[in-house]
Amino acid sequence: MTLYRRRKVWWVEYQVNGVRHRQSTHTRKYNVAKAWTTQIDTARKMPTFEEAVTVLKMFYNKPIEGLLPIESTWDVYIDLAKATGKAAIGKYTLYRRELALKRFIDWLKKERATITTIEAVTGPVAAGFATYLNKLGLKSKSRINNIAELSTIWKMLEHASTGVRNPWTALRPQNIDGVIGKAFTIDDEKRVLDAAKRVGKDWYPICVIMRHTGQRYGDVARLTWNEIDGDVIRLKPHKTTRHNITVTIPIIDPIRDVLKTIPKTGDYLFPLHAELYESRSVKKRELAFREVLDAAGLADSGYTVHSWRHTAATRLAESGSDIETRKALLGHRVDATAERYDHDEHLAAKRAALERAAENKKAPAKSKPAQEKKPRPGKVVERDGSKTRS
Repeated sequence: MTLYRRRKVWWVEYQVNGVRHRQSTHTRKYNVAKAWTTQIDTARKMPTFEEAVTVLKMFYNKPIEGLLPIESTWDVYIDLAKATGKAAIGKYTLYRRELALKRFIDWLKKERATITTIEAVTGPVAAGFATYLNKLGLKSKSRINNIAELSTIWKMLEHASTGVRNPWTALRPQNIDGVIGKAFTIDDEKRVLDAAKRVGKDWYPICVIMRHTGQRYGDVARLTWNEIDGDVIRLKPHKTTRHNITVTIPIIDPIRDVLKTIPKTGDYLFPLHAELYESRSVKKRELAFREVLDAAGLADSGYTVHSWRHTAATRLAESGSDIETRKALLGHRVDATAERYDHDEHLAAKRAALERAAENKKAPAKSKPAQEKKPRPGKVVERDGSKTRS
């Protein structure tokens, strides 16, 4: 079955028992004509006559007409994002967002071919796609990300047409994947650092910097010499670029020692990792770090390169650092995220609380930091050439 144009109208040509037939689709729109052929093919593949009729009935219902073709979704979104000043996000975020949209449009072409406009994407259509993602066997976090990216796009598209409504807001699944991250134990931390030295490939200095700064692998892999400002590291984490978060980290001795061993051969501290990070998927990055875990004998331990971020947060909590300090160092915006990265059991604090409760004692009052008193505003009066405040 093939499509061709005749006097600006799309026609379909097909064969039955060796006999060629031609039929007009009565439309000048390629998307509508293509949907016509897709539904006919779908009906032909149905195992029973009744199921084929059901498919055809769905097709011959008049499709919802709209102003914005579904194929133009990404272009409309980008134009609006630029117009409203919301396009200043990382390349990886844009790539992930466009990938989620492509997956949705590919699903539409196969399962909902009559949906040809953005306005026609309603709640039931979105729910059908969410069900499809679940059937694919994707982890709940991956499904959450897909739905969240589509929701972000549709929020912007609501400004493009009065007929567009965001159908994704209530469809984000609950994260049931279990443990989100895992911190290294002190013994395993030493084993991984020793293994990183043996493996080479700049893994040892990267691991040391991640351990003592809590920054993501992507930010350390793409760390530049310009971001080392005297005795501090100042960087904007790529993942949270849209939040305009700047992280300032004092350089302590373990970091200072590895920085001395790194030759300056360009803008990046680790040129090889910076280049490979951009070209590798998340899975391939984890496989690259797997070489270090294998050398440490921890291949099946559940650790990943992101474990360094959890480890840094946990060590800070164990040392008594308050949550605001941990948020400032790791670039977290909310307490809930910072608490998720804290794997310390805080047994000492819990024990003290239980003992106070057993003895009917109240917790010691928290002392407030002394505030510097500001002089009261008043009229400046000149006396003997000097100025005093009345």
